[in-house]
Amino acid sequence: MNKRAFTLIELLVVVAILALLVSILLPSLNQAKQLTRRVVCSSNIRNLQLANSIYAGENDGYYVIAAKDIVGANRHRWHGVRDTTNDPFDPARSPLVKYLGAWNKQCPSFRDVFTQSGQSGAGFEAACGGYGYNSQYIGGRNDLYGFGGFCYSAKDDDVKSPACTVVFTDTAFMQSTGDGNRFIEYSFCESPFWHFHGGGPPSNMRPNPTIHFRHLNTTVVVWADGHTDWQQMSFSADYQTHSRVSAEQAAELGIGWFGPDSNELFDLE
Repeated sequence: MNKRAFTLIELLVVVAILALLVSILLPSLNQAKQLTRRVVCSSNIRNLQLANSIYAGENDGYYVIAAKDIVGANRHRWHGVRDTTNDPFDPARSPLVKYLGAWNKQCPSFRDVFTQSGQSGAGFEAACGGYGYNSQYIGGRNDLYGFGGFCYSAKDDDVKSPACTVVFTDTAFMQSTGDGNRFIEYSFCESPFWHFHGGGPPSNMRPNPTIHFRHLNTTVVVWADGHTDWQQMSFSADYQTHSRVSAEQAAELGIGWFGPDSNELFDLE
């Protein structure tokens, strides 16, 4: 009995159908993967703020200081300590590590982003895991002391509206290299304006944007009351230092701010 084989045309039709199915399914699978990563990131960043809250409970209500010696020896950050300025920060020496256990506080999309952009190995702030801390108002008190406020932090009861005050977000920083601009790790989520002078209002000068919208064009945010959500970018700004990137380019790269064009989601009011 003769067995009928597939003709070349039939095989090509099957291959074409399979290719079509793959082209249809791949975007959905990638989106599902990214949604899963965003959920994992939300859990991570919630635990980070939980650790910060426990830290405050054991330190007279004061949150961890973001960078207490940044204008001096520059060896201490909320995410780790280093022995010299030539070393990366060691996450095992973070003041929060006792509350985090073995968890390495890393965004699940963190390595993809930095690998794609040319970052290799551990950057000097890799210990932050792709998360940035509100360093002007929570991990520092620029509102009271200007840039001298890096030596201080807010108390939990200083925060007037905990559900509307940013503590941590996804972050990154654009830096010029011999190969062009690339992302590097950055441990602060900068507010839209610098607060230079203690006791006065914020200035009209912007820091470089550092909030990174890498999860399906959203950034994961944890607020002072411990709840998390996902925010979309509202606006961006030019990079003035370390690289030359226009506001439009920064927005295309997923770096900017969410919410109103003011510090109201970052300050303690």
